Amino acid sequence: MEMGSVGFFRFEGIYRSFATEKKFLQESGGVEPGQILTINGPSGSGKSTLLRTLARLIKPEAGEVFWHDRNWRSYSPTQWRRGIQFVGQKPVVFPGTIQDNLKLPFTLKEQPNQGDMSMAKAEHYMEKVGLSTPMLDQEAKTMSGGEAARIALVRALIIEPEILLLDEPTAFLDQDSRHRVINLINEWVQENRRAAIIVSHQEEELQYLEHKKILHMPVRKAV
Repeated sequence: MEMGSVGFFRFEGIYRSFATEKKFLQESGGVEPGQILTINGPSGSGKSTLLRTLARLIKPEAGEVFWHDRNWRSYSPTQWRRGIQFVGQKPVVFPGTIQDNLKLPFTLKEQPNQGDMSMAKAEHYMEKVGLSTPMLDQEAKTMSGGEAARIALVRALIIEPEILLLDEPTAFLDQDSRHRVINLINEWVQENRRAAIIVSHQEEELQYLEHKKILHMPVRKAV
């Protein structure tokens, strides 16, 4: 797909209510190639819910999302996941080695044109986030929370998406690892003309994100 500068990715009037808590979210925003959109707000404002909605993991009650000026309903779930990668707060770890986990997206039948995983690219990103390549043969279940979070980011990046949706990407990391991850996100967005949408409570780290826009989400109470 061509990455134009107009109408790259936007969402309009995304609405979802939370009847049991008598609150709702209703948000609009967007991001262009080379930009990072950060989403902040108090706990319970629906930041993660919005991100999961944009990833098509949750269906909104109303609202539209457009990618390359095409409504999201015109894309299959496979096409959406191929171009828009979501990395959640609690990374999913599958049985097998860390290398097996990195290769998994390239073995799925739903993505027959994915090609083979580039080990050089995986090792490059691992080095960027402070992980040693010998750990590729390590059982994935032995990873710490911080290691699993970084491997999940590497797995998303080697798929070569156009957009990253990151939910608290530095939550389980020490200061050095947080800075490495932020630097990698900045580099990936700028050098590849990609985009990222990030939810984070780490205000100190967010200030180091470059070319960013901010969406503040208040807690909206239902009347």
